[in-house]
Order: sequence, then structure tokens, then C-alpha cells
Amino acid sequence: MSVGPKMIREINEAVQGIPLPDIRVEELPVELNQLHAAIRTNRPRVDFDVDPNDFGRALSATSEAAARRP
Repeated sequence: MSVGPKMIREINEAVQGIPLPDIRVEELPVELNQLHAAIRTNRPRVDFDVDPNDFGRALSATSEAAARRP
């Protein structure tokens, strides 16, 4: 499902009621769709219920990457 400006306006009116400039209403769907794509792409990397060892591998990879940073 893709988020569009119309959906942003409807959700904002129903839930938040925050005054949003038209330019921001146009930008938000792009940002939300990019975030959604990133979550879908990376989900298998953090789906720890499939293989319990995945959590350990993720921690190890994070630790190794942090150790390489200057």
C-alpha cells in the first residue's frame, strides 16, 4: 500500500489536526513510502523469531561495525 497526499490529509484531520502546509503534505508521502520500503527490505534481518541465532549475529555485526569506526 502506498501513502499519498490525500491519505496524509485525511489521517491528519481525523487524528492530529495539525496545520500542515501543502508542501509538507506533498513531502510526507515520499518520506513515509521510503521508510516503509526500508522496513520491508530490512525486516528479514531483524525477524528473530525465525532463527534464534539471528539475534546473536545481529548483535555481533553491530559490535564489529562499531569497533571499526574511528
